[in-house]
Amino acid sequence: MQSKKRIGYILSLKGGVPSFNYREIEAVVEMGFQVHIFPTKVSQGLYMPKESWPVHRPSMVRAGASMFYWLFRRPRTFLRMAGEALADRAIPELGLAAQFSREMVREKIEVIHCHFADRKMFTAYFSSSLAGIPFTVTVHSHELIFYADRKLFKKALDRASKLVTVCDYNRRVLIEGMHVPPEKVETIRLEVPLEQFKQDDRMKVLTVAKFHDYKGYDILIEAARKMKDEPVVFWIVGDGPVDVKGMASDLIKAGNVQLLGSVNEDLLRILYQACDVFCLPSKTAPSGQKEGLPVSIMEAMAYSKPVVSTSHAGIPELVESIVVPEGDPESIALGLRTYMLDPELRRNEGKRNRARVEKMHGPENLGKLAAVFESAH
Repeated sequence: MQSKKRIGYILSLKGGVPSFNYREIEAVVEMGFQVHIFPTKVSQGLYMPKESWPVHRPSMVRAGASMFYWLFRRPRTFLRMAGEALADRAIPELGLAAQFSREMVREKIEVIHCHFADRKMFTAYFSSSLAGIPFTVTVHSHELIFYADRKLFKKALDRASKLVTVCDYNRRVLIEGMHVPPEKVETIRLEVPLEQFKQDDRMKVLTVAKFHDYKGYDILIEAARKMKDEPVVFWIVGDGPVDVKGMASDLIKAGNVQLLGSVNEDLLRILYQACDVFCLPSKTAPSGQKEGLPVSIMEAMAYSKPVVSTSHAGIPELVESIVVPEGDPESIALGLRTYMLDPELRRNEGKRNRARVEKMHGPENLGKLAAVFESAH
């Protein structure tokens, strides 16, 4: 693909790259543009720049040195920018711009694009003025409320080559309320990745357990691997010493397994309701450690979910339907496949499980505990 222009993206990476920015940059790079990222802030988040996207991190040392560079390189322009920055409390943005613009010139950036017309646009405005590079900006919404009275806001809008906004309402505000020429403002709606947001019809298998060896995660992951080409996804809730992430790295990458970490009670209830089957392939650990009767199995059954588990410790006392030998991923996969192929069986077993929990784990058990307390002497 023929290389297109070099684009310098100014955006905040506080908490990583916003998901919509990440998708946009991916698409822009696929179209042949070369993207360099100039972040105003940086911290870890869910989406981080790909290794192939050069990131020019802010540096107080480089910013300070670059301010002197532009003072001697373009004194009149820099002093004018400094005056505007002082008047509108934007010295930090000028410092960032001094560094970024110098690096943009070195990297032969041809267009600066800024996401959000807030203080990041001030950085883009200063960078454009110092380096002589045109800039564009995507305007969302809060900027039109909280920054409209800033002098730099109007100056930046005037200097921008093009204003992109996410809806026609914002376009009208810019044209009618801020007197931006109509030909300068274009509505470009954010892309929704429809392939990612379509209904997932795969059977959802939930496991809730600490990452300990007696929970049988090695068996679960091997069963998931045996089913990797079938319409099933494994949701895993928990944390602990066993390296489940490393164990399932290929399946996580392929989307067959999703590690959800530790979750609060509200989210856990949602997951219990959303899953189709609960699976816990407990086994005796090499150290001899065993389960008793896992609470998560009781909870899943209380939510009318069918269960696939093992004949380990006290589990068969509660689970009657699909109980397989310990340490047998093939049998776990077979049990899950049985439910995958028969939704009506899933529903019926779920109802039976609810009734069984009501019978065996009702409030009368607390009365029995009270009787134990009373009889102690």
